[in-house]
Amino acid sequence: MIGDTSNSVSKQSNQKKLGRLMRFLSHKDGPLRNWRYFPSRLLLRKLRSDSAEMRAYAAEGLGNVGDVHAVVPLMKALSDNNTTVRRFAISALGRLRDSRAIDGLIPFLQDVEPDMRYAAVVALGELGLTEGRVANPPIQVIEALISSVADSDRSVCSAAVVALGRIGNPQAISALNTLEQTTESEWIRRYISEALHQINEQNE
Repeated sequence: MIGDTSNSVSKQSNQKKLGRLMRFLSHKDGPLRNWRYFPSRLLLRKLRSDSAEMRAYAAEGLGNVGDVHAVVPLMKALSDNNTTVRRFAISALGRLRDSRAIDGLIPFLQDVEPDMRYAAVVALGELGLTEGRVANPPIQVIEALISSVADSDRSVCSAAVVALGRIGNPQAISALNTLEQTTESEWIRRYISEALHQINEQNE
């Protein structure tokens, strides 16, 4: 009797474990239904590495994998003590297009390094294109990009102009017209012309 009872308990325990395993595997975020599960878990571990090079590689990889579960860890990486890691985390958050990242990215528009400001502008431009927001993008994204068209660095300025054109919000028209009249760069004027054309097309 004792042996039968022990076997019954063991069998029930195994069944529970099997049930938990099956629920884990078949969960919408589990490995069977979400191909991103294993690569994102591996990269998230690498994002905590002692090596700055490995953390930068992980941040870039997480942006390419596209798992939204990486948003919060990548936002924490925005305060990494390594510039390259921070820059890659910014770019990755842009590719993930999750609005939770907006408030964390905007301060980088004031960074002393043009490369960081450029990465932030490009990322915010992607966030302005989030599905369902094309016609009505987050106002803080539009305002942030409009402020960046006056950036002293031409690459940052150009990126902001291109992003505003892609988003197509008419609120940017006035700032783009002002920049067109004041810039000395022929290339920037060309970007502005294309951006204004895109905005007009999207609002006809």
